[in-house]
Amino acid sequence: MIYAKKKIQNNANLAAQTAKIIANVTELEQKNLVKIEGNDVFLYPEIWKDKATALNWIKCLHLYCMVKKRFKESDTLNFKHYVSGELIGSFKNKKASVGVF
Repeated sequence: MIYAKKKIQNNANLAAQTAKIIANVTELEQKNLVKIEGNDVFLYPEIWKDKATALNWIKCLHLYCMVKKRFKESDTLNFKHYVSGELIGSFKNKKASVGVF
């Protein structure tokens, strides 16, 4: 019985985290700091402080695209520099990678 309550709590945390990710990405889109066109996400790499932060951003943006843009978990997502269009990261085969660092 305790396990069931703990499992429910974890799902509640996941739902809250997902809602926060959606709200944050929506706000960034409204401020024109992030732009999503098809499978390409344009952003400024300066928001990525280090490699761990960059990988977390990629995973969060992929989750956002799955929820809001109806992407599949296996869909590829390319991250490009907002101004130059240079590829700076990707999410392929359920793995995030960064090329900036």
